[in-house]
Amino acid sequence: MLESIDSSLLTTIIMMPFWNRQIKYFYLFALLMLCYNPIAFASLLSDIEGIQIYKKNTSLTPERKQHLADDIDRYHRADNMWDILQENFTLSHEERNPAVREQIRFFMNNPDFLVRATTRAAPYLYYITQQVKKRHLPAELVLLPIMESAYNPFAYSAAGAGGIWQMMPGTASDFGIKQNWWYDGRRDVIASTKAALDYLVYLGGFFDNNWLLAFAAYDTGEGRVLAAIRKNVREGRDTDFWSLSLPQETRDYVPRLLALATIISHPEEYPINFPTVQNAPFLAEVDVGGQIDLNHAAVLAGLSAAFLKQLNPGYTHRATDPTGPYKLILPIEHVEQFTDNFIRSPFYEQIHAKRYVVKSGDTLALIAQRFKTNTPAIRQFNTIKIGRLKPGTNLLIPQSQPELSKAILTAAKKTPIRRSAYPEMRSSYTIKPGDTLYMIRHGDSVAKIAAHFRIPVQALLAANPLRSTQSIAMGDKLIIPTHLNKTA
Repeated sequence: MLESIDSSLLTTIIMMPFWNRQIKYFYLFALLMLCYNPIAFASLLSDIEGIQIYKKNTSLTPERKQHLADDIDRYHRADNMWDILQENFTLSHEERNPAVREQIRFFMNNPDFLVRATTRAAPYLYYITQQVKKRHLPAELVLLPIMESAYNPFAYSAAGAGGIWQMMPGTASDFGIKQNWWYDGRRDVIASTKAALDYLVYLGGFFDNNWLLAFAAYDTGEGRVLAAIRKNVREGRDTDFWSLSLPQETRDYVPRLLALATIISHPEEYPINFPTVQNAPFLAEVDVGGQIDLNHAAVLAGLSAAFLKQLNPGYTHRATDPTGPYKLILPIEHVEQFTDNFIRSPFYEQIHAKRYVVKSGDTLALIAQRFKTNTPAIRQFNTIKIGRLKPGTNLLIPQSQPELSKAILTAAKKTPIRRSAYPEMRSSYTIKPGDTLYMIRHGDSVAKIAAHFRIPVQALLAANPLRSTQSIAMGDKLIIPTHLNKTA
């Protein structure tokens, strides 16, 4: 594989200047790892980026599956992120400042707000922390979305800002965020985090790494902060954040961030029951190569539709954007189930849906006839209640899949789970909506797994080719018939 590496890349790394020596050595090490152990390189990359990446049509080899199992085991054994985060804080939190003390009192009087916000943050926290670290930014920035949106990716402000970072449409576009009818990248936690942090890199440089001024500018704009600085210069006054004449919202914003960092830094003094978050990759990005129905994807991944939507909030409708991105964010524990089932799914090919704007005089029957489908399909695809259509309403018209929801469920029932770990498998049991594919980890037993998923041991044995409750091994896969929980 060494011969296939672009020589210009090697030359660029080798010719890096002296002051970049550590970075140069790191990249040379990573490049050698890519050459001789690409799977280990992928793991290193996921640690740097904070997310595992699976490219289009990636087939999970047995070696890659074992590595995935190791990553899952490492995730469950990892330290608590909150402990790591407080060790990485670098700014002075000015705990004695009256404005900071006031914000501390606010948070301590409203602990439920912090618990809700940090619970929402849990799936994304490791990813965002790694992206902050990658850019050599202050670790305190991980807390900024708590103030902006309470870590709610679906949040919109009255002014039109959106996503966990509350980016305005213009700023988001300037930093490469795609926004259209199908997809709002400001709500996409992966894309918006990169854009927001790149913006903060710019603001940090603009204010010579005075991060209190940069935080203020993120809230109110660098132009307003710069104007306040110039005013103080003219009047012979100090130009630090605390001396500037800024809107009250901004004067509260900066001490609120410092108050959050203070609370997390001193858990004995400020006891709040934050949810445990593992300091290891939790998320994976899977490129499915084309448009896909999100409910169908949830079935294949063994996730609830609501949780899949929570991890993929950038998609504003039931299907992904037909022009891309084609990426799904999944928990690493569900990657193997999704990729195995997706390849075997009758809906492996793209889902085709057209956008149609209702015109005056339109009825569902006329629209269905025009697009060679039927009214139940359109009603089902758009969750339309009985009643007249309003002109100007946007509809998605499913193409070549007239009974999409029923077809997806039927397809899922007919999609066999791959059982490579059990070549002697004779059972005809196939995946059902709501089932889970589980990879056995160190210390597992049939009884423990059944208790964890709240299903009878006999049901677990019946769904898998197990001769007894003892015949499981680490790295093997089991079908967990969790659909039984919904029908019990």
